[in-house]
Amino acid sequence: MKLHTINTGLFKLDGGAMFGVVPKSIWQKSNPADENNLCTWAMRCLLIEDGNSLILVDTGIGNKQSDKFFSHYYLHGDDTMEKSLAHLGFGVEDITDVFLTHLHFDHVGGAVKREGEKLTPTFKNATYWS
Repeated sequence: MKLHTINTGLFKLDGGAMFGVVPKSIWQKSNPADENNLCTWAMRCLLIEDGNSLILVDTGIGNKQSDKFFSHYYLHGDDTMEKSLAHLGFGVEDITDVFLTHLHFDHVGGAVKREGEKLTPTFKNATYWS
Protein backbone atom coordinates (compact mmCIF):
# COMPACT_ATOMS: atom_id res chain seq x y z
CA MET A 1 0.00 0.00 0.00
CA LYS A 2 1.20 3.51 -0.87
CA LEU A 3 -0.20 6.79 0.46
CA HIS A 4 0.04 10.08 -1.45
CA THR A 5 -0.92 13.62 -0.51
CA ILE A 6 -2.93 15.29 -3.26
CA ASN A 7 -2.72 19.09 -3.13
CA THR A 8 -5.74 20.79 -4.68
CA GLY A 9 -5.07 24.46 -3.92
CA LEU A 10 -5.24 27.09 -1.21
CA PHE A 11 -8.10 29.21 0.10
CA LYS A 12 -8.80 31.71 2.86
CA LEU A 13 -11.23 31.63 5.76
CA ASP A 14 -11.80 33.91 8.73
CA GLY A 15 -9.39 32.95 11.51
CA GLY A 16 -11.88 33.71 14.27
CA ALA A 17 -14.50 31.46 12.72
CA MET A 18 -11.99 28.64 12.33
CA PHE A 19 -10.51 28.77 15.82
CA GLY A 20 -13.62 29.75 17.78
CA VAL A 21 -12.86 30.43 21.45
CA VAL A 22 -9.09 30.01 21.04
CA PRO A 23 -7.51 33.48 21.45
CA LYS A 24 -6.02 35.04 18.34
CA SER A 25 -2.76 35.61 20.24
CA ILE A 26 -2.33 31.82 20.25
CA TRP A 27 -3.54 30.77 16.77
CA GLN A 28 -1.89 33.61 14.86
CA LYS A 29 1.55 32.18 15.73
CA SER A 30 0.98 29.22 13.43
CA ASN A 31 -1.71 30.69 11.16
CA PRO A 32 -1.05 34.40 10.62
CA ALA A 33 -4.08 36.38 9.50
CA ASP A 34 -4.10 39.09 6.85
CA GLU A 35 -5.58 42.58 7.31
CA ASN A 36 -9.08 41.08 6.95
CA ASN A 37 -8.43 38.40 9.59
CA LEU A 38 -8.30 35.72 6.87
CA CYS A 39 -5.93 32.77 7.18
CA THR A 40 -4.66 30.65 4.30
CA TRP A 41 -5.59 26.98 4.36
CA ALA A 42 -4.36 24.15 2.16
CA MET A 43 -6.84 21.78 0.55
CA ARG A 44 -5.35 18.30 0.54
CA CYS A 45 -6.80 14.92 -0.29
CA LEU A 46 -5.37 11.46 0.29
CA LEU A 47 -4.70 8.96 -2.50
CA ILE A 48 -4.30 5.31 -1.52
CA GLU A 49 -2.71 2.83 -3.93
CA ASP A 50 -3.59 -0.70 -2.87
CA GLY A 51 -3.21 -3.48 -5.41
CA ASN A 52 -5.59 -2.74 -8.26
CA SER A 53 -7.43 -0.08 -6.25
CA LEU A 54 -6.75 3.63 -6.41
CA ILE A 55 -8.78 5.19 -3.61
CA LEU A 56 -9.24 8.94 -3.26
CA VAL A 57 -10.24 10.29 0.15
CA ASP A 58 -12.12 13.58 -0.41
CA THR A 59 -12.11 15.56 -3.66
CA GLY A 60 -11.21 19.17 -2.86
CA ILE A 61 -13.29 22.19 -3.82
CA GLY A 62 -13.67 21.43 -7.52
CA ASN A 63 -14.61 24.03 -10.13
CA LYS A 64 -18.39 23.81 -10.55
CA GLN A 65 -19.28 26.77 -8.33
CA SER A 66 -19.88 30.31 -9.57
CA ASP A 67 -17.21 33.02 -9.66
CA LYS A 68 -19.13 34.79 -6.89
CA PHE A 69 -18.91 31.71 -4.67
CA PHE A 70 -15.18 31.34 -5.29
CA SER A 71 -14.57 35.05 -4.64
CA HIS A 72 -15.59 34.57 -1.00
CA TYR A 73 -12.75 32.09 -0.46
CA TYR A 74 -9.86 33.77 -2.32
CA LEU A 75 -8.68 30.62 -4.07
CA HIS A 76 -5.01 30.76 -4.91
CA GLY A 77 -2.07 28.51 -5.69
CA ASP A 78 -1.36 26.44 -8.77
CA ASP A 79 -2.35 23.01 -7.47
CA THR A 80 -5.37 21.19 -8.85
CA MET A 81 -6.62 17.64 -8.51
CA GLU A 82 -5.70 16.92 -12.12
CA LYS A 83 -2.15 18.32 -11.81
CA SER A 84 -1.47 16.48 -8.57
CA LEU A 85 -2.73 13.18 -9.96
CA ALA A 86 -0.74 13.67 -13.18
CA HIS A 87 2.40 14.34 -11.13
CA LEU A 88 1.98 10.80 -9.77
CA GLY A 89 1.24 9.35 -13.21
CA PHE A 90 -2.53 9.08 -12.78
CA GLY A 91 -5.65 10.72 -14.17
CA VAL A 92 -9.19 11.09 -12.86
CA GLU A 93 -10.19 8.08 -14.95
CA ASP A 94 -7.81 5.87 -12.92
CA ILE A 95 -9.58 6.41 -9.60
CA THR A 96 -11.51 3.27 -8.59
CA ASP A 97 -13.09 4.53 -5.36
CA VAL A 98 -13.89 7.92 -3.85
CA PHE A 99 -14.44 8.10 -0.10
CA LEU A 100 -16.13 11.28 1.15
CA THR A 101 -15.37 11.98 4.81
CA HIS A 102 -18.00 14.70 5.27
CA LEU A 103 -20.01 17.12 3.19
CA HIS A 104 -18.09 20.40 3.55
CA PHE A 105 -17.64 22.13 0.18
CA ASP A 106 -13.83 21.97 0.37
CA HIS A 107 -13.97 18.18 0.85
CA VAL A 108 -16.63 17.13 -1.68
CA GLY A 109 -16.86 20.03 -4.14
CA GLY A 110 -14.73 18.16 -6.65
CA ALA A 111 -16.87 15.00 -6.58
CA VAL A 112 -18.87 16.30 -9.53
CA LYS A 113 -18.03 18.72 -12.33
CA ARG A 114 -20.06 21.02 -14.50
CA GLU A 115 -20.44 20.06 -18.15
CA GLY A 116 -22.56 22.80 -19.65
CA GLU A 117 -25.71 22.89 -17.53
CA LYS A 118 -25.26 19.35 -16.19
CA LEU A 119 -23.31 18.08 -13.19
CA THR A 120 -21.52 14.79 -13.84
CA PRO A 121 -19.24 12.62 -11.69
CA THR A 122 -15.64 13.79 -11.91
CA PHE A 123 -14.36 10.27 -11.33
CA LYS A 124 -16.53 8.37 -13.81
CA ASN A 125 -14.92 4.97 -13.21
CA ALA A 126 -15.11 5.20 -9.42
CA THR A 127 -17.54 3.95 -6.84
CA TYR A 128 -18.42 6.77 -4.43
CA TRP A 129 -18.59 6.02 -0.68
CA SER A 130 -19.68 8.18 2.24
